[in-house]
Amino acid sequence: MVAILFILTVIIFLTIDYIIKRQERTQTGAEPVAVKTADEKPASIISGPYFHPTHSWAKVTDDVVTVGIDEFTNKLIGKIQKLDVPKVGSYIQQGQTAWKLQRGKRELTQSAPVEGEVVEINEALINNPSKINESPYKDGWILKIRPSSLRQNLKNLLSGETAKNWLENTRSQFVLRFAKEVGPVCQDGGELIDNAGELLTDAEWNEVLNEFFISEK
Repeated sequence: MVAILFILTVIIFLTIDYIIKRQERTQTGAEPVAVKTADEKPASIISGPYFHPTHSWAKVTDDVVTVGIDEFTNKLIGKIQKLDVPKVGSYIQQGQTAWKLQRGKRELTQSAPVEGEVVEINEALINNPSKINESPYKDGWILKIRPSSLRQNLKNLLSGETAKNWLENTRSQFVLRFAKEVGPVCQDGGELIDNAGELLTDAEWNEVLNEFFISEK
């Protein structure tokens, strides 16, 4: 009888633990995936997205990390006219330049959210980089990287509620800083208008780069 009660107690605690972890994964909007990198054992890692301070994102799928630009970047730079990317086979460090975006005289450099080898480039963007704007988190992905220090890299990125709050804080800071200088930069509902950066002077643009984007320079 005692043994049966003990087994039932264990089952109840395991069930509760499963429900709690399931709820946490639902709140972050991502399921854990088993990932194995060149120098690491398999680990359960949330697929993402994770965010780098330069407003690039990373999403883990199997042994590859897909990366691209976030919505703040998308709204700020507007319709992208030129995209510079590394070659397949290139090795990039976390925080090093991953790509450059250009619209008119506005140029924006963003850093790699993870370290590793570039294994694929979104070829659809080479001749039509504005496709990034249409779907920055999905079809507008830029690179796929095979990571070499994934678990360590992820410690330097933001995810879940922390990332959500950070993105909202970034938008709020931008609006508070530049709304008076450039007029209304938000649509109804508080979203930034497309190509908000075009309304800035060169000095203000450089201020945005220094304040909201971190480069290796």
